[in-house]
Amino acid sequence: MKTEVLTENFKKALLSCEKIAKKSLSLPILQNLLMKTEGTFLALTSTNLETSLVWRVLAKTTKQGEALLPANFLASLISLLKTNKLEFSVEKNNLILTSEEEEFQIQGQNPEDFPIIPKIDKTEFFKISSAELTNALCAVIELPSQSQIKPEISGVLFSFNKKILKIVATDSFRLAEKTISLTEVSLKNKEITSFILPQNSAREILNVFSGEELPVVVYFSSNYVLFETNSPSSQEKIELSSRLIEGQYPNYQEIIPQKSSLKIKVKKEEFLSQIKKAGLFSSKSQEIKLTALPQESKIKIFSQNVETGRNESYLGGDVTGKEMEVSFNFKFLIAGINILKSSEVILDLLSEDKAGVLRPVGDTSLIYILMPIKSSY
Repeated sequence: MKTEVLTENFKKALLSCEKIAKKSLSLPILQNLLMKTEGTFLALTSTNLETSLVWRVLAKTTKQGEALLPANFLASLISLLKTNKLEFSVEKNNLILTSEEEEFQIQGQNPEDFPIIPKIDKTEFFKISSAELTNALCAVIELPSQSQIKPEISGVLFSFNKKILKIVATDSFRLAEKTISLTEVSLKNKEITSFILPQNSAREILNVFSGEELPVVVYFSSNYVLFETNSPSSQEKIELSSRLIEGQYPNYQEIIPQKSSLKIKVKKEEFLSQIKKAGLFSSKSQEIKLTALPQESKIKIFSQNVETGRNESYLGGDVTGKEMEVSFNFKFLIAGINILKSSEVILDLLSEDKAGVLRPVGDTSLIYILMPIKSSY
């Protein structure tokens, strides 16, 4: 192999690949990355057997070849180089890196020992912008449960209905759902209407696709998914693939109230501030109690703890419907408020023992469902 690349492009690809290789502690071979020339591109590949990343950067290649190299060591070395270009060649599995007046030899391994990345049938796919994809994942990423009993809810659900995509996550106590309208979808296999993406793979999508807005094509089958994009500015080609979680996702729509008997609309930041202060006085169950006072157009927020004291505060807003007292886990309530990107938020309630629905004012595409807890006050 003999090839030349721009340092900036190579470093960006290397750092993303290294993050995946870093997490491969059980098999030492997975702590390496495969560097391979492909025509006018240099491809960097890393995998932890669940998530795989192939990042191709433009290269000026005079001799094709490949090398298997320690990802962390290579990333540490490249971070110290100040040159604009890097030259690579391979001698007996070892990489020769030339940078201006410096030359480094990095000991590699046999590229044939690196796992083969599975290929996916590209029949089923949809197209989405990287901004829509990452915004949706940001809203749900912290919710999946890591329960061994219910592995289905340890990931993020992608569910399709014609050109409507719903991205969902839950831990059984709370749930977030983001709805996206797609412009292009191919669903030829009617048996595949959804898939469950592992939470760690979703985090890697955020690492790789955040930043520049790019068109992303998502190919999927019954056990595998591939996120693919090309960057017009740098002419890079990125493929992030993942195994899927087997099983049937719970029918979560059954718990979403279709009507409400109480609607509370308040300023987001004021509500958030009051909840945080009340949380300091909450009980061991992290309970805070909300009391709706429609006739006074406000809500009362109450919490108490035998060790720290008690809190009682009021927040004005648009409160319509019947009087009601309901208790929530304050940390879950804060998490839900934080994902809503609006200056005002709405909390809909049907009764004291039914799930509450949080949503941003002016945006019907995102909802956060939160189950109440039994009050000890």
